[in-house]
Amino acid sequence: MAALTYTAIMSLDGYAADDSGSFDWAVPDEEVHLFANELTRPVGLQLYGRRMYEVMSVWETEPSLADAPGAAGEFAAIWQAADKIVYSTSLADPPTRRTRIVRTFDPDEVRVCMVIALCLCGAALSMIYRFAG
Repeated sequence: MAALTYTAIMSLDGYAADDSGSFDWAVPDEEVHLFANELTRPVGLQLYGRRMYEVMSVWETEPSLADAPGAAGEFAAIWQAADKIVYSTSLADPPTRRTRIVRTFDPDEVRVCMVIALCLCGAALSMIYRFAG
């Protein structure tokens, strides 16, 4: 069985966003981005809730990010190459390739998916999985 990796950007005091809901404070420098790339590269399937998926989808939908030089461009290519499942009751069609919308979260289905390396992306979805056992 493959490892299940949980990722989230968070400040040392436990916040993912500032008072206005932005996490611009967390833009990584080149060294940190290269480290994140190495962590993300082996992940074959990424699991998202709708909000985090909408944030991350810019790595494919925003040309300035998708074609960025250096570590950012490398991350865009890694992100685009991964399969993605988005758990959402409201998202109609994903704007990115290799993306499937699933209406209900089923922890047993996640366990079945664990035959490949996967990543739970975002705090809300990860907490749902954690408390589902």
